[in-house]
Amino acid sequence: METRQEPQAVAPTASGGVEVTLRRFELSDLDAMMAWASDPEVAAFCRWEPYDSTDHLLAYLRDTVLPHPWIRAICLAAAAAGDDDRPVGAVSVTPTADACRGELGYVVARAHWGKGVATAAARRAVAAVFGEVEGLERVEALVDVRNAASQRVLEKAGFRREDVLRKYRVIKGDVKDMVIYSFVSTDSLTTAGREEEEAHPMEVTLRRFELSDLDAMMAWASDPEVAAFCRWEPYESTDHLLAYLRDTVLPHPWFRAICLAAAGDERPVGQVSVWPYADEGGQELGYVLARAHWGKGVATAAVRRVVATVFGEGVATAAARRAVAAVFGEVEGLERVEALVDVKNAASQRVLEKAGFRREGVLRRHYWHKGRVRDLVMFSFISSNPLPNTAGSKAAKSETAKG
Repeated sequence: METRQEPQAVAPTASGGVEVTLRRFELSDLDAMMAWASDPEVAAFCRWEPYDSTDHLLAYLRDTVLPHPWIRAICLAAAAAGDDDRPVGAVSVTPTADACRGELGYVVARAHWGKGVATAAARRAVAAVFGEVEGLERVEALVDVRNAASQRVLEKAGFRREDVLRKYRVIKGDVKDMVIYSFVSTDSLTTAGREEEEAHPMEVTLRRFELSDLDAMMAWASDPEVAAFCRWEPYESTDHLLAYLRDTVLPHPWFRAICLAAAGDERPVGQVSVWPYADEGGQELGYVLARAHWGKGVATAAVRRVVATVFGEGVATAAARRAVAAVFGEVEGLERVEALVDVKNAASQRVLEKAGFRREGVLRRHYWHKGRVRDLVMFSFISSNPLPNTAGSKAAKSETAKG
């Protein structure tokens, strides 16, 4: 692999997100590097242990970083404009045994977590590296299956999640399952759609199902891709679905149709439910959405609405948000709503995280699903958690009052 040119500064984005520049490291960056290299929380998912002296870090900077074919310092564009180009992190693309592939790595000082810095740097890296490294066709990234934050970084940067590689890498003495992501040279660098979605979250309403919803329900219930991570198989006839709607959905204590607020009609585009456990204090959240509405924030909005209703306060985004917004006020004695998601279902995990649920851990080999034993990620929202503070709380309160 051979580098050909220096990366250019990032142009401002219309969304107003954080802007970074990338440049080569210098020996004078040692003190700035120490800010993240000595931090145990930063190093938690990395192969290296925290540095306890600048002497050791200097050796690494001199002998590994400076000669590396593609490693760049991440600098904040706003700071650089004021003649301050101290790095706040690093991003690299390391050659593999195949010249067509490189492995992405990144690290950001903890003071800059949660601000979009890593996402901006990853985007910037793929925008530059294909033009600078001869023969490069694919950039891949391997992330610990439990590192949800890093998985979100890659997904927001446009990387595609490909699979989970079981017992793939030894990190600090433990064999880890890794999620593999990729970005290939023909992939689009455009991210405007996702940024627009985050700037203008979807609005939904929740209502009880009716028998007249059968045809709308069939749109998602018959879709194999929708059913892929669900316990049920796709429905082949409306007769079977009608029986489920009549015998299970309508008598269910908390099962709601997800409708788009902007559409002006009441046709459902999905469903959200809270299922009671033997323990009266806890219930399990479930949701499903027609494929035509994936990736638009609908499920997140619905889940938030559920929680806000259950706790008795209004919340104004889409289905997941509305669900949690509703259910605590409507189900007596409810203290906890939990959700179990297949470890490979990154999209559904993002829905819950955006809706304010807390990831608690991975339950290994937890349940049998379509002929296979599955690992599940456990999420929870409890009655004392703060409800998402979003627009549309009046609509949420109106929904709660209708009950």
